[in-house]
Amino acid sequence: MSTRMRRVVAKSFGLVLLAALSLAISLTGFAQSDNTQISGFVKDQAGGAISGAKVAIKSETRAFERVATTNSEGYFVITQLPPGLFTVKVEASGFKQYVETGKKLDPNIPASIDVGLQPGQVTETVNITASTASVQTESAALGKVVEGSQIQYIQLNGRNPLFLALLKPGVNGGALGQFSFSLSTGGLNINGSRTQDNLITFDGAVAVRTRSNGTSIGVADADSTQEVQILTANYNAEYGRSAGGQIRIVTKSGSRDFHGSAYEFMRNAALNANSFSRNKLGLGDCGVNPKLDNCRPSPFTYNQYGYNLSGPVILPGL
Repeated sequence: MSTRMRRVVAKSFGLVLLAALSLAISLTGFAQSDNTQISGFVKDQAGGAISGAKVAIKSETRAFERVATTNSEGYFVITQLPPGLFTVKVEASGFKQYVETGKKLDPNIPASIDVGLQPGQVTETVNITASTASVQTESAALGKVVEGSQIQYIQLNGRNPLFLALLKPGVNGGALGQFSFSLSTGGLNINGSRTQDNLITFDGAVAVRTRSNGTSIGVADADSTQEVQILTANYNAEYGRSAGGQIRIVTKSGSRDFHGSAYEFMRNAALNANSFSRNKLGLGDCGVNPKLDNCRPSPFTYNQYGYNLSGPVILPGL
């Protein structure tokens, strides 16, 4: 075989290998997605189906929009939607435009919306604000979603989002006030299961090793966590992989606007009061010599620094 022929064969083999690798990566990414879907019916005030209505759902934080058209029964479905807040807009000839803002989609939990259009001009708009508390009627999962506002304002000692699972009944093995230097360790028991029987995921990707004793491969950062979903019992077979419960962490993504923050979280013994047991060990000398070791709080200093930057990806010329 000539040198030129060898190069052609090698190049062809490389292209085939690259294509196969890309396909495998794309399939894996799709399977590990925590995306969800929204579906429903569009009808008139008499309950008749409206076919051909345009349904658009747009993210309220990102430049992301999906469009669908209702079928002859007035039904539509839009899949592969990331969790977050969306605006739903429905348009049909001879009817007022329907706009619902603040529609929240939770990770991997299908949402439904039934729209009743009012007769009128498309230029007229009926505005609806979605309720912040949505009932999960299409999921068999008995779970709880801890939202971003809760993650931000709950005083989470050690700032480990895995401990937020303790907000769900049936979960124990620690405390929200428990301090842990290891952000990757939960050490939780869900409905009596062993620690290693639980599953931790990041954006749908498995984040535990076999017999990992509940330890996550990655580090859960409270500032990059959008929400935490805890599943404890009777969840759908699509979740799988665990005999106990599931802690599913959804991370934040960039938005249409630039945002940034810097922070320092500090703990220091100088800000603490001494404990009763240490005062007792002072043998009554704390009033005479308060500088004795047992007369002061146990030495402890912890500083956690960090920053967050997010925003759109800008390509020059586009």
